[in-house]
Amino acid sequence: MKKALKLYFLIATLFLSLSNIHAQNIPDSTMQKINGFRAFYETLGKAYPPDSAISINETTIAGVKSYWLNKSSIDQKHIIIYLHGGVYVYGSFRAYRAMLSHLAGSLNSPVLYIEYSLSPEHPFPTANNEILKVYRELQHSYPGYKFTIIGDSAGGGLAISLVHDAQKANLPQPTALALISPWIDLKGNNKSYETKQTVDPILSKTFLRDHALLYAGNHIKEADPSEIRFKHFPPVLLLVGTDEVLNDDARNFYAYIKPIQPAARFKEFEGQKHVWIFSDINTKPSVEAVNDIKAFIR
Repeated sequence: MKKALKLYFLIATLFLSLSNIHAQNIPDSTMQKINGFRAFYETLGKAYPPDSAISINETTIAGVKSYWLNKSSIDQKHIIIYLHGGVYVYGSFRAYRAMLSHLAGSLNSPVLYIEYSLSPEHPFPTANNEILKVYRELQHSYPGYKFTIIGDSAGGGLAISLVHDAQKANLPQPTALALISPWIDLKGNNKSYETKQTVDPILSKTFLRDHALLYAGNHIKEADPSEIRFKHFPPVLLLVGTDEVLNDDARNFYAYIKPIQPAARFKEFEGQKHVWIFSDINTKPSVEAVNDIKAFIR
């Protein structure tokens, strides 16, 4: 717990140092801060060791660097695609390797992590387009397979956008989605941005708004997953902590999607912060969340 709290403090401190940045012209000083935090973000992946029993293989799919974990289980005909968080600006496989190795082992499934391009160097819709290209290639290479999408934070928003993009491209929709602390409303209009701020040491409305601008600039509405309207949607599991400003993002999306997809589920974890399984996958709430995902996607 002390280690997790230390990580929360470091993240919050660095996040605050990057506040009040905007999208159109990125000064060198801002890029230096972004690159500095990217380097720090990678160190978070060393909070606990990876599962040494899980194989990891770097690959390129549809021109996009990706990583297979536990690919030896591919004959199960069920592939999990993982879309990482980091407010569209941060995140790398180095940061997620440990968590994903344990996740792949717990789920006993192959996991494909997509190293999509980050903003502001590659703004919207670059990441969305890359993810769709990978998804299309997987559908072609593995016909008859089930595809589950797991996404945390911004990766949750990208997962929702992928469903929409796949439908527009006439591709089969994923079998299921599991979203952990998803960032869905890029406009920042939900009440929990205010009501949960005192218990969330990681994110803030200002920070999220600034990074939404870095990601999408003047195209916030087009990039905003909460603006997408669906007639059909796969079964989706939404997991969120009580102590995070994105609480309403998950709650409101669940209220919207439940009449469209009756198999949708929402679960709140008491006292948990943003993407709590990333900080320590071995805590009781993290193990519970992984078990919930495992049960839901089977």
